[in-house]
Amino acid sequence: MNRSRSVSFLAVPTTIALLVAPLGAAVAAEPEAKPASAPEVQPAAAQQTPAPAQPAPAPAAQASGPSPLNFRLQVRVNTLARGRGDAFLNDYRFDSILAVPGVGGQLTPWFSYAFNAVGYAENFESAQARLLDAVGMFKVADPLQVWVGRFVVPFDRFNMSGPFKNLIWDYPGIYGGVRRIGGENGPFGRDTGLSVWGDVNRGLFKYHLMAHQLENPDAGPRLSGRLSVSLLGREPGYFVSSSYLGEKDVVALGVAMQYQHDGRTWTPGTPPGTPPPPAGTPAPRPEVDNLVAVTADLFAEKTFGSAGTATLDLAYYQYDEYRAYRRAYAITAAYIPPLKLGTGRTQFGVRWEEAYASSHQPQLPDVRGVDLSVSHFVSGYNLRLGIDYARQWLGSGGVANTLTAGFQYSPP
Repeated sequence: MNRSRSVSFLAVPTTIALLVAPLGAAVAAEPEAKPASAPEVQPAAAQQTPAPAQPAPAPAAQASGPSPLNFRLQVRVNTLARGRGDAFLNDYRFDSILAVPGVGGQLTPWFSYAFNAVGYAENFESAQARLLDAVGMFKVADPLQVWVGRFVVPFDRFNMSGPFKNLIWDYPGIYGGVRRIGGENGPFGRDTGLSVWGDVNRGLFKYHLMAHQLENPDAGPRLSGRLSVSLLGREPGYFVSSSYLGEKDVVALGVAMQYQHDGRTWTPGTPPGTPPPPAGTPAPRPEVDNLVAVTADLFAEKTFGSAGTATLDLAYYQYDEYRAYRRAYAITAAYIPPLKLGTGRTQFGVRWEEAYASSHQPQLPDVRGVDLSVSHFVSGYNLRLGIDYARQWLGSGGVANTLTAGFQYSPP
């Protein structure tokens, strides 16, 4: 497959969406889609905004229409103390700042757009800025929507929540600076491609299908798909949240898969302690095989009256045998006490995760980690303070301890 075929692949569904969208808008269950205002590190899902109720004696006021242009800024700042082995926390430093300015809006009842940039820096010298999202969103009806461009890949629940709505302050699955748990996606969980997805009965059932990495001439397109059903409550829209902070009760089940023909490039590993090969021995050549990733997740959150709000999130991952880490799982639990501590609400969370190395990489150890996290939500996810202690067991790499503290600003 070459570049020109990739462009054609995108152009055909886009043209179809443009032709059928006006008809779909006329028969859609909702008259208008919510404007995709510069989303929170991801484009916002389309929903209808109800008009405010008016007192009976007053004349009915007409609701203002969706805005064609909205600006937004999200910021997340971290500080970090870390240590290895006997040194518990002997290295303190400013860790990072993540800034996401964005613009988006709704131009017609069936088309909206979003552009987000991202600036990430560990210091001013290492600051990086790049395009995060660039997506056009066509809505025929809630059950049939088409997104084209660069946006979040629909795979596991962690990626569909994003860092700003992740329950535990630190993101999961990162060991020694390398992601071991999660989807096969591009930077920041994004990729460029085309997605067809739908939302049935306001989030009772959702499906996502995405073809991405279409620009790679040496492999077929990477295909990602996700199905989810809400057994209690609803999760409408493209995205989900790792916690709804007691605003609603939810029980949801999701499964997802990724596949790419010749999408996995790997090199056989050498068991620890193996003598070095004789001089002049050629290095092992990289091999190419099919990429496969499967995940399943169960999310449950319920408020027990005056007893507070409890959350449980279970996730399991299985990959092809040629991936460095072939199996993994994560268990997350959290609790919001009924009493308010000052302004807002406080959530206490714990996460345990493990990842198991492939038999083709005997030099890699199995890894595991635990996170203890406290987040204080001054105004929901709009203004949040967080602290996280993590301990990771890295096999022959020893034990790593980190303590992270930070805040985020993420207005709706």
